Amino acid sequence: MTDPSNPTGKPSQQPNDGDDAFIVNPINMARARHASAHGPSAVEKTRQISTVIKSQARSAKSGSLMPHLNGLQLGGTSGCLLFSLLGVAFLLGGILGGMMGGGLILWANNSEELAFWHGTSTPTPLPTPTPMPVATLTSTPTPQPVATASTEDIIAQIIPSVVTVINQQPQTFSLNPEDGRVVGSGVIVDSRGYIATNHHVIENAGIVSVILANGQTVEAQFITSDPTQDLAILKVSVMDLPAIIWGDSTAIRPGQEVYAIGSPLGDFPSSVSFGIVSGLNRALEINEHVIDGLIQTDAAINRGSSGGPLVNTKGEVIGINTFIIRESEDRGVAEGIAFAIPAVAAQNLLNPWIAAANGESVPIPASGEPGN
Repeated sequence: MTDPSNPTGKPSQQPNDGDDAFIVNPINMARARHASAHGPSAVEKTRQISTVIKSQARSAKSGSLMPHLNGLQLGGTSGCLLFSLLGVAFLLGGILGGMMGGGLILWANNSEELAFWHGTSTPTPLPTPTPMPVATLTSTPTPQPVATASTEDIIAQIIPSVVTVINQQPQTFSLNPEDGRVVGSGVIVDSRGYIATNHHVIENAGIVSVILANGQTVEAQFITSDPTQDLAILKVSVMDLPAIIWGDSTAIRPGQEVYAIGSPLGDFPSSVSFGIVSGLNRALEINEHVIDGLIQTDAAINRGSSGGPLVNTKGEVIGINTFIIRESEDRGVAEGIAFAIPAVAAQNLLNPWIAAANGESVPIPASGEPGN
């Protein structure tokens, strides 16, 4: 009977099993020779694996046990599952290994850092220096300029202490009342009524009167005088008079500004003239007496101004005006040459006189008796 699968009727060359098929095919024969000489080729190995897989499939259908694959027993579904499990295991192992390795690295780093910190001594914090207190800058108030008294104010303060002195000397052979009348100036040195003037003003004293700055005329009592210093002192019965303020005549210097106040000619009371200190320690002969230590000034001092004060710019009396030079027979006419008794020398005489007049036991350094 003809085989439907072999219509030619030729005997089939198909081997009975897989091993025979490798020999029947010429290509397989060549492969076998190559394999016996050199071992299975890569293609042969692939074919063998494919044959094994097919055999496994046939065995699975027949319920046979898993065949051997290069000494390993693998089932169809179980083999795939095993490969999958192995892959998952390797994947999980890699992840876990990475995590463990990273953790170990972190732990090692932390351990080294912890060991570093444990091995390093903690520095003791240095005390913060207390800042020095900063002085608070306080704005210094600008000092207000001290108001300086004007010249007018200074003169206004001293004028009430300046008086006009009139010595009406007794006249025997003249019918003119002006004959024997000597006019000069004076200054109140004590509020109890004591007035200083020049000796030559009250020399040969007759009736002595004083005209105060307010125009009041009062009779004056002659106390004493010293012709060698050309000083004299009078007293009036009026109390609480404005007394002068003495200045330091030892501190004056040439060129210093001064004022002279008096009654020139007896007709112009409280007249003021201005000048400077022209010289110091001048000597002058007056009525056969030489007076030294005088202050020279160019302030205008006229007849009638003798005995008035020489005042500095503070309103202090630094001298008593005493004499002027108008003309010299030897040297001709002179201008602006006047002299004053220094305040210190005047006080050395006046203060003891006032004390003695008040009953105090103070010697009076006068060279003559009153009326001389």
